Amino acid sequence: MANVLNLPHLRLELFAGEGGLQRTVSWAHASDLESPWDWMAGGELLMRNGRTLPRDGRAQAKLLHGCADAGASGIVIGEDHQTPPLTDELAAAAEERALAVLTVPYSVSFAALARAVADATSGEAPVRVGQIERIYGALRDALGGRTGESATARLGRDLGCRLLLLDTSTGNPVDPAAPAPEDALRSALLAEVRAHDGRIPGVLHVPLADGTTALAVEVPAEEPTVLLAVRLPGADTSLLHHLATAAAVETAHQGMLREHERRLGGELLARLFDMGIDETAAGRELAAAGIDPARAVVMAAQSDDSAGQRDLHLALGRRHIPHLLLRSGELLYALVGDAWPGIEAVRQKLGPDAALGVSAAAGTPGRLPAARREAVWALSLARKAPGRISRYGEETTFTVLRSTEEAQVLVDRVLGPLLAYDAHHGTELTASLETFLQHRRSWQRTAAALSVHKQTVMYRMQRVEQLTGRTLAETADITDLWLAFQARALLSGAPTPASPRSSDASGSAG
Repeated sequence: MANVLNLPHLRLELFAGEGGLQRTVSWAHASDLESPWDWMAGGELLMRNGRTLPRDGRAQAKLLHGCADAGASGIVIGEDHQTPPLTDELAAAAEERALAVLTVPYSVSFAALARAVADATSGEAPVRVGQIERIYGALRDALGGRTGESATARLGRDLGCRLLLLDTSTGNPVDPAAPAPEDALRSALLAEVRAHDGRIPGVLHVPLADGTTALAVEVPAEEPTVLLAVRLPGADTSLLHHLATAAAVETAHQGMLREHERRLGGELLARLFDMGIDETAAGRELAAAGIDPARAVVMAAQSDDSAGQRDLHLALGRRHIPHLLLRSGELLYALVGDAWPGIEAVRQKLGPDAALGVSAAAGTPGRLPAARREAVWALSLARKAPGRISRYGEETTFTVLRSTEEAQVLVDRVLGPLLAYDAHHGTELTASLETFLQHRRSWQRTAAALSVHKQTVMYRMQRVEQLTGRTLAETADITDLWLAFQARALLSGAPTPASPRSSDASGSAG
């Protein structure tokens, strides 16, 4: 720092903090941000435009303390006619923290100062190039399978520090096989993430119990991820971001492995739902996936998020929630080993607009097909439930339909003759009846909805009465038919039909 101050062409002057002149400057960093330390790794000389300097003495001192905490080597303030006076509070903070505060006249550009710092540190370039070469060499060897350790683990060993690739929501390792951080380290990281509202700045400073500071940088990935460096010697932001780039490639590689794992899990869940595997073998497969059927539940979700299945797999995996996922048609099914953490993760990933139905506990592998039906049942109710979540067995508006078994009995008893007749003759009596009930038994509106003549609707309803033994003028019979359609919709996961009105001015005469 003293060498930079003594360069005559820069015309620098020391304002305060003479004890900091012995600090080593790695490079010059220009920033007018309110918290420039969020983009520092240590060793930077902050160049600050004087006109953006706060006027309040406490605010000036806060700026200095923040830079000192981040390991900055000094502050240079560019003076012009709009620069506020440098305060006694700033001077006192500079002396207390031994951090030099310099001023430079308006006529000297920050570019000249940055060039001078670059020239002064040019001797360190071979060392930095060597570090960068080791980073990408370790990544190449790890991805090529030449070593038995991850690129992150090897780099930590080569650089003489500890590197951890972590999920920012949980603090868990991205790689399930990697050792987890200690509780204190995890808590410190999560606390800093919360303090920044989940937004990771250029460099996140994580204070540790031993008085040191770990550094975390964001890693591009499908799920929020950081690389945490503990006791990284000679750290600078350039080195950290090279490490983050290598970590991003490693994370993407792990993501491909997880995608293969998800596909295998989906195939297993499809066989379990279709009972394409005997119960003993199913028990072994579920145990290998870490799922206990006695506690596991099936979830059925409906969401417009087409990428949700892959992202949900990663989110559940990072939360250490055993699971299997399967998309079938418009629905996404999840078999999870722990219900409420699973619900929370699914809700967070798919968003508040996604409807979610949850089955009762599966109990045994052989009951999974029934649990699937329960989840679909609950999903149909969830579309109208507060929070768009429903759990099978909870009280609902339609308490008369207490189970999928009872619903199936009702459908078979009331609609069975119609469904069988349609299947055998290729007719559409069932759909015509449902449309008739939805349109308040209006002949005219039903005919328009079905694009047929009014007389055709009347003929079809006569056949319905003959086959079902029910009269469409009787409230009790209409109620039976409507409840049967309600049960059929709940079993299929389709939207439930609208409730008919037995006394309607636009009824059958319409």
